[in-house]
Amino acid sequence: MNCSASRPVADRRPQPSDPEVLWSYPVFCQIGLPLAAAEGPWQRQVDSMAVALTPVAEGALVPSGWALRRFLLHLCDQAVRTSSPVVELGEDATALAAALGLPVIEPVLQEVAVQVERFVAMKLTVSQEGQAPLGMLDARGQSHRAAPAWRSRLRLSSRFHASLMQHAVPLDRRIVMALAAEPLALDAHGWIRHLLCQQTADQPITVAWDDLFRRFGAAGQEMDTFRAAFEDALRMVYAADHSIALAADAAGVTVGFATTAPDAEPVAAEPAPPAPGDASAAVGAAPSAGRQEALAQAVAPEPAEGDGRTSPDPQTASAGSRSLADPVSLRSHLTGLPGVIWLRRGRGDEPPVIGVTPGARWDPDRLTVLLLEPLIMQITGGLPQKEFDAVSAWAMANRDLIDLVWDGRASTFEEVTSRVRKVAALGWRNS
Repeated sequence: MNCSASRPVADRRPQPSDPEVLWSYPVFCQIGLPLAAAEGPWQRQVDSMAVALTPVAEGALVPSGWALRRFLLHLCDQAVRTSSPVVELGEDATALAAALGLPVIEPVLQEVAVQVERFVAMKLTVSQEGQAPLGMLDARGQSHRAAPAWRSRLRLSSRFHASLMQHAVPLDRRIVMALAAEPLALDAHGWIRHLLCQQTADQPITVAWDDLFRRFGAAGQEMDTFRAAFEDALRMVYAADHSIALAADAAGVTVGFATTAPDAEPVAAEPAPPAPGDASAAVGAAPSAGRQEALAQAVAPEPAEGDGRTSPDPQTASAGSRSLADPVSLRSHLTGLPGVIWLRRGRGDEPPVIGVTPGARWDPDRLTVLLLEPLIMQITGGLPQKEFDAVSAWAMANRDLIDLVWDGRASTFEEVTSRVRKVAALGWRNS
Protein backbone atom coordinates (compact mmCIF):
# COMPACT_ATOMS: atom_id res chain seq x y z
CA MET A 1 0.00 0.00 0.00
CA ASN A 2 1.77 3.07 -1.22
CA CYS A 3 -0.30 6.19 -0.68
CA SER A 4 -1.48 8.31 2.20
CA ALA A 5 -5.09 9.04 3.13
CA SER A 6 -4.38 12.76 2.91
CA ARG A 7 -1.53 15.02 1.76
CA PRO A 8 1.50 12.83 0.97
CA VAL A 9 4.04 12.84 3.78
CA ALA A 10 7.16 10.71 3.52
CA ASP A 11 6.93 9.34 7.07
CA ARG A 12 3.16 8.96 7.26
CA ARG A 13 1.43 6.00 5.67
CA PRO A 14 -1.95 4.65 6.75
CA GLN A 15 -1.78 1.29 8.41
CA PRO A 16 -4.25 -1.47 7.48
CA SER A 17 -5.84 -1.15 10.92
CA ASP A 18 -6.29 2.64 10.75
CA PRO A 19 -9.87 3.24 11.99
CA GLU A 20 -10.21 6.44 9.93
CA VAL A 21 -9.68 4.57 6.66
CA LEU A 22 -11.82 2.39 4.42
CA TRP A 23 -9.75 0.45 1.90
CA SER A 24 -10.87 0.20 -1.72
CA TYR A 25 -9.59 -1.36 -4.93
CA PRO A 26 -8.09 1.09 -7.46
CA VAL A 27 -10.28 0.02 -10.37
CA PHE A 28 -13.41 0.69 -8.29
CA CYS A 29 -12.08 4.22 -7.68
CA GLN A 30 -11.53 4.90 -11.38
CA ILE A 31 -14.55 3.28 -13.03
CA GLY A 32 -18.14 3.85 -11.99
CA LEU A 33 -20.33 0.80 -11.48
CA PRO A 34 -24.03 0.77 -12.46
CA LEU A 35 -26.03 3.54 -10.83
CA ALA A 36 -29.38 1.83 -11.36
CA ALA A 37 -30.67 -1.67 -11.96
CA ALA A 38 -30.07 -3.02 -15.46
CA GLU A 39 -30.18 -6.39 -17.15
CA GLY A 40 -26.80 -8.03 -17.46
CA PRO A 41 -24.24 -8.53 -18.65
CA TRP A 42 -22.75 -5.10 -17.95
CA GLN A 43 -19.25 -3.86 -18.79
CA ARG A 44 -17.31 -0.59 -18.76
CA GLN A 45 -13.82 -0.18 -20.16
CA VAL A 46 -11.60 2.90 -19.87
CA ASP A 47 -8.22 2.60 -21.55
CA SER A 48 -6.53 -0.49 -20.03
CA MET A 49 -9.03 -0.85 -17.16
CA ALA A 50 -12.35 -2.64 -17.22
CA VAL A 51 -15.08 -3.95 -14.95
CA ALA A 52 -17.51 -6.63 -16.07
CA LEU A 53 -20.61 -7.95 -14.29
CA THR A 54 -21.95 -11.21 -15.67
CA PRO A 55 -25.04 -12.75 -14.06
CA VAL A 56 -25.35 -16.51 -13.95
CA ALA A 57 -28.99 -16.40 -15.06
CA GLU A 58 -29.73 -14.89 -18.44
CA GLY A 59 -31.49 -11.53 -18.21
CA ALA A 60 -30.91 -11.21 -14.46
CA LEU A 61 -30.34 -7.74 -12.99
CA VAL A 62 -26.80 -6.77 -12.08
CA PRO A 63 -26.09 -5.17 -8.67
CA SER A 64 -26.08 -1.37 -8.64
CA GLY A 65 -26.38 1.85 -6.67
CA TRP A 66 -25.08 2.94 -3.29
CA ALA A 67 -25.53 -0.45 -1.62
CA LEU A 68 -23.27 -2.16 -4.16
CA ARG A 69 -20.57 0.44 -3.60
CA ARG A 70 -20.77 0.21 0.17
CA PHE A 71 -20.73 -3.59 -0.02
CA LEU A 72 -17.63 -3.67 -2.24
CA LEU A 73 -15.93 -1.25 0.14
CA HIS A 74 -16.73 -3.61 3.00
CA LEU A 75 -15.29 -6.61 1.18
CA CYS A 76 -12.07 -4.79 0.26
CA ASP A 77 -11.67 -3.10 3.63
CA GLN A 78 -12.13 -6.25 5.68
CA ALA A 79 -9.83 -8.24 3.41
CA VAL A 80 -7.07 -5.67 3.89
CA ARG A 81 -7.59 -5.35 7.65
CA THR A 82 -7.52 -9.10 8.28
CA SER A 83 -5.01 -9.92 5.51
CA SER A 84 -7.41 -12.71 4.65
CA PRO A 85 -9.43 -13.39 1.50
CA VAL A 86 -12.33 -14.63 3.66
CA VAL A 87 -14.74 -11.84 4.59
CA GLU A 88 -17.46 -12.26 7.20
CA LEU A 89 -20.86 -10.80 6.28
CA GLY A 90 -22.79 -11.73 9.40
CA GLU A 91 -25.84 -13.88 9.76
CA ASP A 92 -28.20 -11.66 7.79
CA ALA A 93 -28.68 -8.26 6.16
CA THR A 94 -29.24 -6.66 9.58
CA ALA A 95 -25.80 -7.71 10.78
CA LEU A 96 -24.18 -6.52 7.55
CA ALA A 97 -25.97 -3.15 7.60
CA ALA A 98 -24.79 -2.59 11.16
CA ALA A 99 -21.23 -3.43 10.14
CA LEU A 100 -21.49 -0.91 7.32
CA GLY A 101 -22.66 1.77 9.74
CA LEU A 102 -26.06 2.00 8.06
CA PRO A 103 -29.37 2.59 9.83
CA VAL A 104 -31.08 -0.70 10.56
CA ILE A 105 -34.42 0.15 9.00
CA GLU A 106 -36.52 -1.84 6.56
CA PRO A 107 -35.78 0.10 3.31
CA VAL A 108 -32.04 -0.08 3.97
CA LEU A 109 -32.14 -3.77 4.88
CA GLN A 110 -34.14 -4.58 1.75
CA GLU A 111 -31.71 -2.72 -0.50
CA VAL A 112 -28.66 -4.33 1.10
CA ALA A 113 -30.19 -7.81 0.85
CA VAL A 114 -31.19 -7.34 -2.80
CA GLN A 115 -27.78 -6.06 -3.89
CA VAL A 116 -25.87 -8.79 -2.03
CA GLU A 117 -28.16 -11.41 -3.56
CA ARG A 118 -27.49 -10.06 -7.05
CA PHE A 119 -23.77 -9.83 -6.33
CA VAL A 120 -23.29 -13.45 -5.30
CA ALA A 121 -25.37 -14.59 -8.29
CA MET A 122 -23.00 -13.09 -10.84
CA LYS A 123 -19.31 -12.88 -11.68
CA LEU A 124 -17.37 -9.64 -11.23
CA THR A 125 -14.16 -9.34 -13.23
CA VAL A 126 -11.66 -6.48 -13.13
CA SER A 127 -8.77 -5.66 -15.43
CA GLN A 128 -6.06 -3.05 -15.09
CA GLU A 129 -2.77 -2.23 -16.75
CA GLY A 130 -0.17 -4.91 -16.33
CA GLN A 131 -2.59 -7.49 -14.98
CA ALA A 132 -4.60 -10.28 -16.52
CA PRO A 133 -8.36 -10.11 -15.83
CA LEU A 134 -9.17 -11.03 -12.24
CA GLY A 135 -12.34 -12.58 -10.91
CA MET A 136 -13.14 -10.93 -7.58
CA LEU A 137 -14.68 -13.95 -5.88
CA ASP A 138 -13.20 -17.37 -5.49
CA ALA A 139 -15.15 -19.95 -7.50
CA ARG A 140 -16.23 -21.46 -4.20
CA GLY A 141 -18.00 -18.17 -3.40
CA GLN A 142 -20.07 -18.17 -6.58
CA SER A 143 -23.61 -19.45 -6.80
CA HIS A 144 -25.28 -21.09 -9.75
CA ARG A 145 -28.74 -20.63 -8.31
CA ALA A 146 -31.02 -17.81 -9.45
CA ALA A 147 -31.95 -16.89 -5.87
CA PRO A 148 -29.09 -17.88 -3.53
CA ALA A 149 -29.59 -18.05 0.21
CA TRP A 150 -27.82 -15.53 2.41
CA ARG A 151 -24.13 -16.28 2.77
CA SER A 152 -22.46 -15.46 6.08
CA ARG A 153 -19.05 -15.18 4.45
CA LEU A 154 -17.47 -14.75 1.03
CA ARG A 155 -14.03 -15.68 -0.20
CA LEU A 156 -12.12 -13.42 -2.56
CA SER A 157 -9.97 -15.05 -5.21
CA SER A 158 -6.33 -15.35 -4.21
CA ARG A 159 -5.17 -13.29 -7.19
CA PHE A 160 -7.62 -10.48 -6.51
CA HIS A 161 -6.71 -10.48 -2.83
CA ALA A 162 -2.99 -10.28 -3.61
CA SER A 163 -3.59 -7.38 -5.99
CA LEU A 164 -5.77 -5.64 -3.41
CA MET A 165 -3.13 -5.97 -0.68
CA GLN A 166 -0.57 -4.40 -2.99
CA HIS A 167 -2.64 -1.57 -4.45
CA ALA A 168 -5.41 -0.76 -1.92
CA VAL A 169 -6.54 2.88 -1.91
CA PRO A 170 -7.37 4.56 1.44
CA LEU A 171 -10.68 6.41 1.52
CA ASP A 172 -11.84 8.58 4.41
CA ARG A 173 -14.31 6.60 6.53
CA ARG A 174 -16.06 9.73 7.88
CA ILE A 175 -16.61 11.11 4.39
CA VAL A 176 -17.96 7.81 3.09
CA MET A 177 -20.42 7.82 5.99
CA ALA A 178 -21.34 11.46 5.31
CA LEU A 179 -22.04 10.75 1.64
CA ALA A 180 -24.32 7.93 2.77
CA ALA A 181 -26.59 6.73 -0.06
CA GLU A 182 -25.28 8.94 -2.88
CA PRO A 183 -23.64 6.56 -5.39
CA LEU A 184 -22.17 9.19 -7.71
CA ALA A 185 -20.77 11.16 -4.75
CA LEU A 186 -19.19 7.96 -3.44
CA ASP A 187 -17.66 7.45 -6.89
CA ALA A 188 -16.38 11.04 -6.90
CA HIS A 189 -14.78 10.64 -3.47
CA GLY A 190 -13.01 7.44 -4.50
CA TRP A 191 -11.84 9.02 -7.76
CA ILE A 192 -10.48 12.11 -5.97
CA ARG A 193 -8.65 10.09 -3.34
CA HIS A 194 -7.09 7.82 -5.93
CA LEU A 195 -6.08 10.80 -8.03
CA LEU A 196 -4.45 12.55 -5.08
CA CYS A 197 -2.61 9.36 -4.15
CA GLN A 198 -0.82 9.63 -7.51
CA GLN A 199 0.45 13.15 -6.83
CA THR A 200 4.12 13.49 -5.93
CA ALA A 201 3.82 17.24 -5.28
CA ASP A 202 1.11 19.74 -4.47
CA GLN A 203 0.21 20.32 -8.10
CA PRO A 204 -3.46 20.29 -9.10
CA ILE A 205 -4.59 17.83 -11.75
CA THR A 206 -7.23 18.61 -14.38
CA VAL A 207 -9.33 15.82 -15.89
CA ALA A 208 -11.44 16.55 -18.97
CA TRP A 209 -15.21 16.06 -18.98
CA ASP A 210 -14.97 13.51 -21.80
CA ASP A 211 -12.72 11.32 -19.64
CA LEU A 212 -14.99 11.67 -16.62
CA PHE A 213 -18.02 10.81 -18.75
CA ARG A 214 -16.37 7.60 -19.95
CA ARG A 215 -15.59 6.66 -16.36
CA PHE A 216 -18.82 7.58 -14.59
CA GLY A 217 -21.52 8.41 -17.13
CA ALA A 218 -24.68 6.33 -17.33
CA ALA A 219 -25.85 4.53 -20.47
CA GLY A 220 -27.82 6.83 -22.76
CA GLN A 221 -26.96 9.89 -20.68
CA GLU A 222 -26.29 13.24 -22.37
CA MET A 223 -23.08 15.06 -21.53
CA ASP A 224 -24.91 18.09 -20.11
CA THR A 225 -26.99 15.87 -17.85
CA PHE A 226 -23.91 13.98 -16.67
CA ARG A 227 -21.97 17.16 -16.02
CA ALA A 228 -24.76 18.61 -13.89
CA ALA A 229 -25.05 15.38 -11.89
CA PHE A 230 -21.29 15.05 -11.40
CA GLU A 231 -20.96 18.69 -10.34
CA ASP A 232 -23.66 18.07 -7.74
CA ALA A 233 -21.71 15.03 -6.54
CA LEU A 234 -18.52 17.11 -6.34
CA ARG A 235 -20.30 19.74 -4.26
CA MET A 236 -21.33 17.03 -1.79
CA VAL A 237 -17.77 15.75 -1.56
CA TYR A 238 -16.33 19.25 -1.22
CA ALA A 239 -18.76 20.11 1.57
CA ALA A 240 -17.68 16.97 3.47
CA ASP A 241 -13.94 16.85 2.73
CA HIS A 242 -11.91 19.73 4.15
CA SER A 243 -8.59 18.47 2.77
CA ILE A 244 -9.28 19.00 -0.93
CA ALA A 245 -9.68 21.84 -3.40
CA LEU A 246 -11.90 21.47 -6.45
CA ALA A 247 -12.70 23.55 -9.50
CA ALA A 248 -15.07 22.75 -12.34
CA ASP A 249 -15.22 24.67 -15.60
CA ALA A 250 -15.65 24.03 -19.31
CA ALA A 251 -12.25 22.30 -19.50
CA GLY A 252 -13.03 19.72 -16.83
CA VAL A 253 -12.51 19.18 -13.11
CA THR A 254 -9.33 20.26 -11.33
CA VAL A 255 -8.36 18.49 -8.11
CA GLY A 256 -5.74 19.52 -5.57
CA PHE A 257 -5.00 19.70 -1.88
CA ALA A 258 -6.55 22.55 0.09
CA THR A 259 -4.10 25.27 1.03
CA THR A 260 -5.35 25.02 4.59
CA ALA A 261 -7.57 22.38 6.10
CA PRO A 262 -9.27 23.44 9.35
CA ASP A 263 -9.64 20.73 11.95
CA ALA A 264 -13.38 20.20 11.64
CA GLU A 265 -15.71 17.28 11.30
CA PRO A 266 -17.24 16.79 7.85
CA VAL A 267 -20.79 17.97 7.50
CA ALA A 268 -23.60 15.69 6.44
CA ALA A 269 -23.87 15.93 2.68
CA GLU A 270 -27.10 16.90 1.03
CA PRO A 271 -27.84 16.90 -2.69
CA ALA A 272 -26.57 20.27 -3.89
CA PRO A 273 -29.14 22.65 -5.36
CA PRO A 274 -28.85 24.32 -8.72
CA ALA A 275 -26.79 27.49 -8.56
CA PRO A 276 -29.05 30.02 -10.24
CA GLY A 277 -28.55 33.76 -9.97
CA ASP A 278 -32.23 34.24 -9.28
CA ALA A 279 -34.90 32.45 -7.33
CA SER A 280 -36.94 31.35 -10.33
CA ALA A 281 -34.90 28.19 -10.91
CA ALA A 282 -35.26 26.96 -7.35
CA VAL A 283 -37.77 24.33 -6.33
CA GLY A 284 -40.77 25.79 -4.52
CA ALA A 285 -42.08 29.32 -4.35
CA ALA A 286 -39.85 32.26 -3.48
CA PRO A 287 -40.66 34.19 -0.31
CA SER A 288 -43.30 36.87 -0.64
CA ALA A 289 -42.26 40.52 -0.98
CA GLY A 290 -43.09 41.11 2.68
CA ARG A 291 -41.15 38.03 3.73
CA GLN A 292 -38.18 39.14 1.62
CA GLU A 293 -38.15 42.53 3.33
CA ALA A 294 -38.39 40.92 6.76
CA LEU A 295 -35.52 38.54 5.98
CA ALA A 296 -33.41 41.38 4.60
CA GLN A 297 -33.97 43.41 7.75
CA ALA A 298 -33.37 40.38 9.93
CA VAL A 299 -29.80 39.97 8.74
CA ALA A 300 -29.03 43.65 9.41
CA PRO A 301 -26.52 43.99 12.26
CA GLU A 302 -27.12 45.89 15.46
CA PRO A 303 -23.61 47.37 15.84
CA ALA A 304 -22.16 48.15 19.19
CA GLU A 305 -22.02 51.83 20.02
CA GLY A 306 -19.14 53.59 18.29
CA ASP A 307 -18.05 50.73 16.04
CA GLY A 308 -18.98 52.64 12.88
CA ARG A 309 -20.78 49.61 11.48
CA THR A 310 -17.55 48.03 10.37
CA SER A 311 -16.23 44.58 11.08
CA PRO A 312 -13.41 44.20 13.59
CA ASP A 313 -9.95 43.32 12.41
CA PRO A 314 -9.14 39.82 13.71
CA GLN A 315 -5.45 40.68 13.67
CA THR A 316 -5.94 43.40 16.30
CA ALA A 317 -8.58 41.66 18.44
CA SER A 318 -7.28 39.91 21.52
CA ALA A 319 -8.21 36.25 21.89
CA GLY A 320 -11.61 35.78 23.44
CA SER A 321 -12.15 39.52 23.75
CA ARG A 322 -14.97 40.08 21.28
CA SER A 323 -18.37 38.63 22.13
CA LEU A 324 -21.01 37.62 19.62
CA ALA A 325 -23.80 39.84 20.90
CA ASP A 326 -23.63 41.49 17.47
CA PRO A 327 -23.53 39.99 13.96
CA VAL A 328 -20.14 38.95 12.63
CA SER A 329 -18.65 40.24 9.39
CA LEU A 330 -16.04 38.08 7.69
CA ARG A 331 -13.72 39.88 5.30
CA SER A 332 -12.05 38.64 2.14
CA HIS A 333 -8.78 37.62 3.81
CA LEU A 334 -10.80 35.12 5.85
CA THR A 335 -13.24 33.84 3.24
CA GLY A 336 -11.42 34.23 -0.08
CA LEU A 337 -14.51 35.96 -1.48
CA PRO A 338 -14.53 39.44 -3.05
CA GLY A 339 -17.29 40.69 -0.73
CA VAL A 340 -17.93 40.52 3.00
CA ILE A 341 -20.06 37.78 4.60
CA TRP A 342 -22.36 38.68 7.50
CA LEU A 343 -23.41 36.00 9.99
CA ARG A 344 -25.73 36.39 12.95
CA ARG A 345 -27.75 34.44 15.47
CA GLY A 346 -31.16 33.20 14.37
CA ARG A 347 -34.38 34.40 15.91
CA GLY A 348 -37.36 32.15 16.47
CA ASP A 349 -38.31 29.78 13.68
CA GLU A 350 -36.99 31.90 10.79
CA PRO A 351 -34.99 30.07 8.12
CA PRO A 352 -31.20 30.57 8.13
CA VAL A 353 -29.82 33.39 5.98
CA ILE A 354 -26.49 35.08 5.40
CA GLY A 355 -25.74 38.58 4.13
CA VAL A 356 -23.20 39.76 1.57
CA THR A 357 -21.94 43.32 1.08
CA PRO A 358 -19.26 44.53 -1.34
CA GLY A 359 -17.31 46.28 1.44
CA ALA A 360 -16.66 46.00 5.16
CA ARG A 361 -19.00 48.87 6.01
CA TRP A 362 -22.65 47.99 6.44
CA ASP A 363 -24.63 49.29 3.45
CA PRO A 364 -28.29 48.17 3.33
CA ASP A 365 -28.66 49.51 -0.21
CA ARG A 366 -25.93 47.16 -1.43
CA LEU A 367 -26.86 44.16 0.69
CA THR A 368 -27.58 40.75 -0.79
CA VAL A 369 -29.40 38.24 1.40
CA LEU A 370 -29.14 34.53 0.64
CA LEU A 371 -31.68 32.06 1.99
CA LEU A 372 -29.97 28.73 2.75
CA GLU A 373 -32.94 26.38 3.06
CA PRO A 374 -34.41 24.49 1.35
CA LEU A 375 -32.17 25.71 -1.48
CA ILE A 376 -29.57 28.46 -1.66
CA MET A 377 -31.24 31.40 -3.36
CA GLN A 378 -31.00 35.18 -3.45
CA ILE A 379 -33.99 36.91 -1.91
CA THR A 380 -32.64 40.48 -2.07
CA GLY A 381 -29.82 42.08 -3.97
CA GLY A 382 -28.33 40.87 -7.19
CA LEU A 383 -24.95 39.15 -7.15
CA PRO A 384 -23.46 38.36 -10.56
CA GLN A 385 -23.66 34.69 -11.46
CA LYS A 386 -19.98 33.89 -10.78
CA GLU A 387 -20.04 35.69 -7.44
CA PHE A 388 -23.26 33.93 -6.47
CA ASP A 389 -21.64 30.58 -7.32
CA ALA A 390 -18.61 31.44 -5.17
CA VAL A 391 -20.70 32.56 -2.20
CA SER A 392 -22.92 29.47 -2.53
CA ALA A 393 -19.85 27.22 -2.52
CA TRP A 394 -18.48 29.05 0.53
CA ALA A 395 -21.81 28.67 2.34
CA MET A 396 -21.92 24.93 1.63
CA ALA A 397 -18.33 24.42 2.78
CA ASN A 398 -18.95 26.52 5.93
CA ARG A 399 -22.48 25.38 6.74
CA ASP A 400 -21.35 23.89 10.06
CA LEU A 401 -19.90 27.29 11.00
CA ILE A 402 -23.01 29.17 9.84
CA ASP A 403 -25.17 26.87 11.96
CA LEU A 404 -22.83 27.33 14.92
CA VAL A 405 -23.41 31.09 14.84
CA TRP A 406 -27.10 30.83 13.90
CA ASP A 407 -27.81 28.48 16.82
CA GLY A 408 -25.92 30.70 19.26
CA ARG A 409 -23.28 28.07 20.00
CA ALA A 410 -20.31 30.33 19.19
CA SER A 411 -19.27 32.65 22.01
CA THR A 412 -16.45 34.77 20.57
CA PHE A 413 -15.44 36.36 17.30
CA GLU A 414 -12.11 34.55 17.48
CA GLU A 415 -13.88 31.21 17.76
CA VAL A 416 -15.73 31.97 14.52
CA THR A 417 -12.72 33.20 12.55
CA SER A 418 -10.65 30.20 13.60
CA ARG A 419 -13.21 27.89 11.99
CA VAL A 420 -13.72 29.71 8.70
CA ARG A 421 -12.96 27.57 5.69
CA LYS A 422 -11.49 29.85 3.06
CA VAL A 423 -12.42 29.61 -0.60
CA ALA A 424 -8.92 29.45 -2.04
CA ALA A 425 -7.94 30.26 -5.60
CA LEU A 426 -8.47 26.58 -6.28
CA GLY A 427 -11.72 26.23 -4.38
CA TRP A 428 -15.01 24.88 -5.63
CA ARG A 429 -16.15 26.94 -8.56
CA ASN A 430 -18.45 26.29 -11.46
CA SER A 431 -18.25 28.40 -14.58
